Amino acid sequence: MCISVKPSKGSNNNVGSEDKVGLGTECSSVVSIGSSSESTSSAEINVSDSGGTDTDMKWEYADNYSADADFTWMANEEPHRSRRTEILRKYPEIKKLYGHEWRTRYMVAGTVMLQTLLAATMCNVSWPLFLTVIYIVGATANHSLFLAIHEWSHNLGFKKPFHNQIASAFANLPIGMPYSASFKPYHMDHHRNQGVHGLDTDIPHPIEANIIQNRTPFKVLYMLTQLAFYALRPTIIKPLKPTRMMLFNLLLQLSYDATMFYLFGLNALLYLLLSTIICGSFHPTAGHFLSEHLEVVRGVETYSYYGPLNYVTYNVGYHNEHHDFPFVPWSRLPDVKKIAAEYYDPLPVCKSWVGIIWMYVTDPKLGAYSRVKRMDRVSATERVNPNDELGDKTATMNNNELLMADGLNSMNTSKKVD
Repeated sequence: MCISVKPSKGSNNNVGSEDKVGLGTECSSVVSIGSSSESTSSAEINVSDSGGTDTDMKWEYADNYSADADFTWMANEEPHRSRRTEILRKYPEIKKLYGHEWRTRYMVAGTVMLQTLLAATMCNVSWPLFLTVIYIVGATANHSLFLAIHEWSHNLGFKKPFHNQIASAFANLPIGMPYSASFKPYHMDHHRNQGVHGLDTDIPHPIEANIIQNRTPFKVLYMLTQLAFYALRPTIIKPLKPTRMMLFNLLLQLSYDATMFYLFGLNALLYLLLSTIICGSFHPTAGHFLSEHLEVVRGVETYSYYGPLNYVTYNVGYHNEHHDFPFVPWSRLPDVKKIAAEYYDPLPVCKSWVGIIWMYVTDPKLGAYSRVKRMDRVSATERVNPNDELGDKTATMNNNELLMADGLNSMNTSKKVD
């Protein structure tokens, strides 16, 4: 795994308060952790200066774990809103990249048909071949569908939010368990309130973090059951009121599962479910769960990955670009980076999703507390996509949910904020 950074003059990195990371106005120092190869397993930090600068930007490795380990608490807002404003002021043409990507629907349809066909035809093959196909094809395909649902949660496939939701439920079918309808409101809060306690359910629960900490055996167990944590954690931190779309998602999924079982037997369902479990575990594509926001560099809470696995994951590796401009579809995120290169080139990047998994599991400096958190939240009525013709009510919480989130925040006002 490689976390590397090449700061340049005049860039706004928004990495947090200066007591967290020293900031210089001009720098060409390079920080790298590990190797740039997808098959790497090293986890070392190397800092080198290329010289010729007035001031060096000092990117610091995350703090060592201690007996009183805690999340990194920030007093400032998440970095993406301010950087988006600054980039748009300088490059207003980025707004031309906003909109919908029509090709996604055909890519999803092909993936759903592929998984359905494989589930139907792999029932009678040998177990070694069965598991090999699941790991190489099935898990990759299902992870791709997870990220297509992520794309459509931002209403980037169709003009109307309702159509994006229906399409997401279709993409959900080979995953085997209903997921798409409940994912959307949680994910919108992850964007609006990145790192906010009680709202961003992407961050481990304090009890969960205290159990896992930086213990390798527990981190291995976490990786093996990562999707279960992602599914159950939100229902504990911030339960949602059932909706008609959730009911539709459930009924459509049960109908698909029942049909697959009736026509092709238990092994067809086993193929789909194992594809889902493995795709979120020790699988190359699962590295994005860690690489996106794991605090490897002190005070830096979002990282991009520009490697080849983006081809099967709807460019989710362009994660700083995505959080800065969540209304730009996957196919145009590379254009964002190209236009505003001086903002993104200096930021730490992940060079390997395989490497970040290995590093997370084996490095005692990294663990469940390696995340940035904050207390303040923003309005839940902020629009998901400025091109939406109608407001998207499915992307917001109702009043009871807002009160619950406020209650969770008020219970933790005594937390130390650096």
